[in-house]
Amino acid sequence: MTERSIVEAAARLRRQREPYLAATVVRVHGSAYRRPGARMLLTQFRWIAGSVSGGCLEGDIARKGWWRTQHGEPVVVTYDSRLPEAADDDDVRAAFGLGCDGVVEVMLERAGGVGRIDPLELAHACIAAQQRAAVVTVFRSSSPRCAVGTRLAVQAGGEPFGDAVDDELRRAMVRDAQAAIELGESRSCDYADGAIEAFVEAIVPPPRAFVFGTGHDAVPFVQLARAVGWDVVVCSPKPRVTTRERFVIADEVLEGSPAELAARVDACDRAVAVVMSHDYELDRRHLAMLVASRVRYIGVLGPRARTTRMLGELAIGLDEPRIHAPIGLALGAETPHEIALATVAEIQAVLRRAPATSLRDGSGSIHGDDTPQLRAVAG
Repeated sequence: MTERSIVEAAARLRRQREPYLAATVVRVHGSAYRRPGARMLLTQFRWIAGSVSGGCLEGDIARKGWWRTQHGEPVVVTYDSRLPEAADDDDVRAAFGLGCDGVVEVMLERAGGVGRIDPLELAHACIAAQQRAAVVTVFRSSSPRCAVGTRLAVQAGGEPFGDAVDDELRRAMVRDAQAAIELGESRSCDYADGAIEAFVEAIVPPPRAFVFGTGHDAVPFVQLARAVGWDVVVCSPKPRVTTRERFVIADEVLEGSPAELAARVDACDRAVAVVMSHDYELDRRHLAMLVASRVRYIGVLGPRARTTRMLGELAIGLDEPRIHAPIGLALGAETPHEIALATVAEIQAVLRRAPATSLRDGSGSIHGDDTPQLRAVAG
């Protein structure tokens, strides 16, 4: 999933007409710090945004990326950090700057080529429109049917567009792109009996958090949600200059009736809401509006009994799964900043359908990916 900070950084570079290099993880075998879709941007002189590892690969990409792409064509570089049985772990890792015992394939390309689909430019448009899309990028090919760098894109509800490929291959790519849009997940796919390998990248707008409350305790939540890359909309019952000054970091400050706000919520791809005005009647009206909307998560600040009373007065069942009250994960939070952390963490877990448990208590891959390790070392 494309990070908002990277999308915004690429948009700035396009406006400034400054050439840049995009490095994208397209396939991972075994253990790695980042998953496919992780991306880093570089100009010829400096790092701009993002990462493709925990710091192991960035140096090599920065030193050699522009040289490797000097002819203008995308290039895939394979980094293999698996160790021979007799190797001294510390010495090998120090020599190669690797540390995850996996194989990471990274596509390097000069961004902004004329006539080529730019996934980051498409992502910028999708974020603004709250619309999903998917981009299929060929990163390895031994078939004359298409070259490395061939791209096809699909926007939700729209027709596919991109480079020319034959009808059979196009149908297969469109099918996988539409599946990525539906699931909101990226993956690697093989075509032509394995002769063509492509990365199917799901472009999903970040969550849009609607904050129904303008008190000082709402400020840490807005700051933290914005820091993790979400859109944040503060909903205020009355237009006040002080509110806009307090929430200058928010993407938007809205005033409007519950019906008007409901329309904004329903227009989002993944809307979440936090109800925290400390005004019982106002919170109840917002809660009623949100339950009738398409919002994915409703967090209500305050004691459980207070929310239970609201739900009873609204004839809403206590088993409504989207309502989380008291709000947040059980992190022992007391201060506004701690409560904000617990709330953002809970929303993240809900949106990703994650158990919100300690990683040490789980088994298997951190990312839930049991992809087998690659035995052959790519060149």
